[in-house]
Amino acid sequence: NSVSSHMLQLAFRVSTSATVVGVTLAEQTARGLPPRTSPCFSRLQVTRRKTAARAVPARARYTVSAAGGDMKPAMPSKGWESMWAAGLNPGDAFDAGRVEPAFQALITSGELPVGRAFVPGCGRGYAVAALTSAERTVTGLEISVTAQVAAQTYLASAPSGDGGDAAAYAQIILDDFFTHVPAAGAYDLVYDCTFLCAIDPTRRGEWAAQMSKLIKPGGEIVSLVFPLGEFAGGPPFALSPALVQSLLEPAGFECISLTEVPEEQWNRGRGE
Repeated sequence: NSVSSHMLQLAFRVSTSATVVGVTLAEQTARGLPPRTSPCFSRLQVTRRKTAARAVPARARYTVSAAGGDMKPAMPSKGWESMWAAGLNPGDAFDAGRVEPAFQALITSGELPVGRAFVPGCGRGYAVAALTSAERTVTGLEISVTAQVAAQTYLASAPSGDGGDAAAYAQIILDDFFTHVPAAGAYDLVYDCTFLCAIDPTRRGEWAAQMSKLIKPGGEIVSLVFPLGEFAGGPPFALSPALVQSLLEPAGFECISLTEVPEEQWNRGRGE
């Protein structure tokens, strides 16, 4: 299998009455875009906006990523706590050692909402720190106590996105994503980084429904969807832009664009 070098831009919308007005796979092909139902060995960035049947439109943004090479499950199936407790150093296994460059570029662009942000399955908290600023507080969620402590330790010395103290604008909570209720109300921004791929496929509909509840009108969701490919088993479980589309559109999400992330912004390399 080869790595795609296409730079993709795909836009579609969902009306406020939740009627899908989208770009079909046939239209993608007509525009010269590679089919999204076949294995895609490239990194993609997808932006979505969420609109519900409300007077004030709600927005949600998400990111889709894939990687090149042979795609095989790499994450062990044992509990997350046991993996962290066994000793997980920065850069080991699913810990990428830094915030994803493509997401950092999006943060730096200034396009994302300020206010309150949420990062489920935040791991060591790289994205949490990158998102923090005097204008944005961030809540990271973990189900592993050891991961929570690791994130708190990292944040204690990490700079915020605007050069301040990340810990001053962040908190790491221990909670279940599917039952999480924000103490201060819905979030302005959610970042899903390889979180969906770790969830049992039978619960993907719940993931989309919960995301819709967690994001306030006018808010956004950015989701790094990884890995793209065709293989059995997981986690990570195989994903595709079309799959994510099918989950979020019924929940009222509107796609703005599909952009392939350039290879220099890959976080772990061709074979991850």
